[in-house]
Amino acid sequence: MKPTKSQDNAAGRSSNGSGHLLICVISSTSKVNEIVSGFAGIGVTGATVIDSHGMAEIAADQVPVFAGFRQLVQGERRANRTIFSVIDDDDTLEQAMKLVEESCGDLDEPATGIMFVVPVSRVKGMALPVA
Repeated sequence: MKPTKSQDNAAGRSSNGSGHLLICVISSTSKVNEIVSGFAGIGVTGATVIDSHGMAEIAADQVPVFAGFRQLVQGERRANRTIFSVIDDDDTLEQAMKLVEESCGDLDEPATGIMFVVPVSRVKGMALPVA
């Protein structure tokens, strides 16, 4: 059963499905299961995880001027994991961001990852829990 418009508004959700897109590029792929499990524990209803590679790593193979960056990557090609999650309220977003930093460490340190939020004006197909 889908929540009604009034249920959405009562739960602090916009009736048009607006929210935030949390994007986390995680360098330590072993942390991803911990993060996704933690997301479920704080009420995040879904996330998509994909393998990803940084620009310096790819450019080192393609453009000679970037070949020096290969040493930053050190050795074989390293995959990052990128987590995408649409989160519909500010409190859950803050908890999710805190959880990512607790799992990965200080993201201001090199080679840990990057996390950012993009506003989402509309969503279709996102399952929302019934309050």
